[in-house]
Amino acid sequence: MGPESLVTTMPGESQATAPANRTHVRASVTVDAKRNELRSLPLPAVGADAALLHIEAAGVCGSDVDSYGRDMPARIMGHENVGTLFSVGELAAARWGLGEGDRVLLEEYLPCGHCTFCRSSEFRSCLASDTSANPDALRFGSTGIDVEHGLWGGYAEVMYVHPNSVPHRVPEGVSPVLATLGLPLGNGYQWTYLDGGTRPGDSVVIMGPGQAGIGCLLAAREAGAGTVVVIGLQRDEQRLEIARQFGADATLVLDGPDPDDAVAIISELTNGAGANVVIDAAAGTDETLGLAIDMVAKRGRIIMAAASRNPLGNFPVWKLSRKHLDLQAVRGHSYESVEWALRLIASGKYPLEKMSNFVGGLNDVDAALRATGGWDTNPILHATIVP
Repeated sequence: MGPESLVTTMPGESQATAPANRTHVRASVTVDAKRNELRSLPLPAVGADAALLHIEAAGVCGSDVDSYGRDMPARIMGHENVGTLFSVGELAAARWGLGEGDRVLLEEYLPCGHCTFCRSSEFRSCLASDTSANPDALRFGSTGIDVEHGLWGGYAEVMYVHPNSVPHRVPEGVSPVLATLGLPLGNGYQWTYLDGGTRPGDSVVIMGPGQAGIGCLLAAREAGAGTVVVIGLQRDEQRLEIARQFGADATLVLDGPDPDDAVAIISELTNGAGANVVIDAAAGTDETLGLAIDMVAKRGRIIMAAASRNPLGNFPVWKLSRKHLDLQAVRGHSYESVEWALRLIASGKYPLEKMSNFVGGLNDVDAALRATGGWDTNPILHATIVP
């Protein structure tokens, strides 16, 4: 389904009965690995320091595909969440500078607000919201429905807005569907520019043409990169076509009957020097990181945005020293990067609606996750759920 007919509501409007007038709301609950079911859950009462969000659009992140395939407690997934605030407590309004009817994009993080990381807006590193290091961490899209309030994810008509939430005001004129791109595009800016240090004239190679890879492409273009190459597989042709439309100077395919020799082509495009920056947004395996080392220039930078859960067994560490390389592992986004992404979306500079090539309702959550992962069909670029 295309996004055209689903992006016209404005703050304060609703495509359904006003949530505040109901006692229960619908939600798509992930109950087992690769299985969701539609449930009716109580609409919670909130205190003076919290609020509720009427979900207008919830994006499907690439990381959701991995989570969806694992056995975890029953939960409402969805952490690229856009909607209008209601039942806003007095303390929450003062803390966020927001009120009833304001349209916001929420970050997935629920940080403590007072640690060293929080004081520098690096919320993704706060232990209170780091689910990989703290089993009791709270985070939108992964906290179970058995935790108080229950509505912790965007694949629902309403979501609970925790006091420690990190909201961003959606610019006027930006549709909810496009606003969900603020997080994946923010990731691209974080990894390519803030962490990766891409500068004007740099040559940049991006492995993986998913939503994060496209975000890296846009960030590289905005940073003034001289040459940007995006690498994928045969099944990524639709994504690679979008990369070309968004300004990629070349796209390469690594598999199939006539695979491209990526190392030779990058060498030719950079006059034998290699790329200044190589971003692995594909797999983070021996194969992809080994390829990155071979494509990058001496004293260049490799950004490891994807990481395999399996230990590396054949990684040529000695080449890092031989070529004087920087290997930077990255994860998530900062407040600054999401603000940048929302400004880029609002500018209308790129036809970002081409990224939203699946829009469905709560009954379509399973299909959206499978399509994003390419399990049933060729992978789409970005799916959005409109409850």
